Amino acid sequence: MILSIESSIHICSVALHDTEGNLLALHELHEQRKQAERLTLLVEAVLKTAQAKFSDLKAIAVGSGAGSYTGLRIGVSTAKGLCTGLDIPLIGIPSLKAWAASLRSLAKDLKNQTQDKNEYLLCPLMDARRMEVFTAIFDTDLNYVLNETALVIDENSFKKELASNKILFFGDNEEKLQKCKALINHENAIFISEKLSSAREVGKLAIEKYKNQEFEDLAYFEPNYGKEFYTTAKKQFPITSNQ
Repeated sequence: MILSIESSIHICSVALHDTEGNLLALHELHEQRKQAERLTLLVEAVLKTAQAKFSDLKAIAVGSGAGSYTGLRIGVSTAKGLCTGLDIPLIGIPSLKAWAASLRSLAKDLKNQTQDKNEYLLCPLMDARRMEVFTAIFDTDLNYVLNETALVIDENSFKKELASNKILFFGDNEEKLQKCKALINHENAIFISEKLSSAREVGKLAIEKYKNQEFEDLAYFEPNYGKEFYTTAKKQFPITSNQ
């Protein structure tokens, strides 16, 4: 069995698959800033649902980013801790790719229904600070058409890709998604609401890596945060002397 963790956005999810790719259990937490408190409980709940034990696990898969600094740090730390304790391998799956995988079937169905000559591409828009998003574009085989990047969406975004392709856009911030919809006012742009990333797809993509023995180095593996993490600078107070 392969246990999968996805914590790159505000939703935290844990899934369990057998090594043939069948989903055995899935638990998700739809509360912000609760990963640190609840992630281990989700892991235990998934194993209990599937009537499985930690000793049954063959590998741990984790969404490796881009995404939330805190969420990724907690998810990857938990995954690495489990791998170390159980002496099993770690599999890293790009979070944006796993998210895109959840809409592959829809993109293929739309192309078949419309008999459109254009390709249908997949573009997750993951909320980042201010007006930025973490994004990438994939074809339905999950090959990169546009590599992962952090950018501010404007009316010229994805102009080249939209010229000859239909693109399905989806995101984890509905307000920002609607603003992107207004900016990307193109006949080839299709916006999908309420489709969030999940450990379900992380697990599915991990199966092939497991069979090919494509594992991460536990000592050096770190999540892809998408860009440098900034903290708020501490205020500096003048030093006074009472003499």
